[in-house]
Amino acid sequence: MALDDKLVRKKLEVLLRDEALVVAYLKAYGPKLDMKWVQTIKDKATRPVGVQAGSADDPLYRINVKCPVCGQADIPCYELKSKSMLMTLDKFLVPRYQGLKGFKTLDFSLYAVTVCPTCLLASPDKRDFITMQIQARIENKSQLSQWVVKELKEKEAKCRELLSELKNPAELFQIPRGVAAATVSYKLAAQRAVIEAGLETPSAWYKAGMYYLKIARLQRDIGKDDEEALREAVKYCLKSYSTSELKNAATEFQLLYLIVALYLRLGETESCQSHLSLMDKALSDLKTKAESEPDVPLAAAEKWLVEAKDLWSRREDADLWQH
Repeated sequence: MALDDKLVRKKLEVLLRDEALVVAYLKAYGPKLDMKWVQTIKDKATRPVGVQAGSADDPLYRINVKCPVCGQADIPCYELKSKSMLMTLDKFLVPRYQGLKGFKTLDFSLYAVTVCPTCLLASPDKRDFITMQIQARIENKSQLSQWVVKELKEKEAKCRELLSELKNPAELFQIPRGVAAATVSYKLAAQRAVIEAGLETPSAWYKAGMYYLKIARLQRDIGKDDEEALREAVKYCLKSYSTSELKNAATEFQLLYLIVALYLRLGETESCQSHLSLMDKALSDLKTKAESEPDVPLAAAEKWLVEAKDLWSRREDADLWQH
C-alpha cells in the first residue's frame, strides 16, 4: 500500500533535514519514497564546488543557516558526515583528519568556520547561527546573546578590515577554501569571541585562543612562520586563565597545559616553568578539595599535568612538535 503524500513528506524531513532538499526531492520525484533518490538529492546538495559530480567519497555535507546579526538566510554551513573521518590531536590539541571507510581525506579545519557573506559573522559552531528544526518547522535561536549581536553590528567595519588580507575576498565563501581564506575565517571568529569575552560570555577567551592555534597549524602546514599566531593564542589563553572563565577544574588544567606547551614552543622557558609550578600547586589544592568532594575531576587534572611535564622532559627532542 502506497504511503500518502503527508507521510512521505514527514519521512523526507527526517531523512534530509533540510526543507529545501525536501522540496527539491518532491519536485524531482514526486511523493514516492525511494532511498536511492534520497541519496541522489543528498549528494547534489552536499557536494562542494570543485568536487567531481557523483563523488561518493566526499566527507562533507551542507546545511543552510541564518545570520542572527543581519538576517542573511541560506548561508552554507559545512559539517562532517558521521564516521567519515578519523580525528587525532597534535600537541596543541588541534585536530588532524584522516578519511575512513572509503571517504577521502581533507582538512576540515579549512571548512569549519561558517561566515556570513553580508556582515561577516564567523563561527565554527552552528549554534551561533539560526538553524531550522525541520520536523517542527521552527527556527532554533542563536546562542549569541542580544548584547553580543548588538556589539557585532556596531563593529562590522572592523571585521571588514580583515578582508584586505585576501587578494579576492570572494575566496572566503568558495569551497574548496584555501589556507589564506581559512586563516581570515578564524580571525573573524576570534573577533567575535573577543566581543563575547568583553561581555563576559563563558569560554570566549579560550575559544579565541583555540582559533589562533588552528591558524598556527595552517601556517605550519604550508611552511610559514607560526610565531605570530602562537603569540596571539597564548595571549588569549592567559586571559582565559586569569579571568577563571572556564569554571571547570579539568578544563582549566587543559588550559594550563596549552599555556605550558605554547611557552615551550616559543622558547620562553621561564614562563613555561612558572606555569608548570602553577599546575603542581593547583593539583595539590585539588587533592585537598577531593578529600571532602569526591566528584572533583582529579584524574583529568593529573593527566594534563603528566602531559605538560612530558613536554618539558622532551624539550630537546628535535621531533617534539612534529605531527
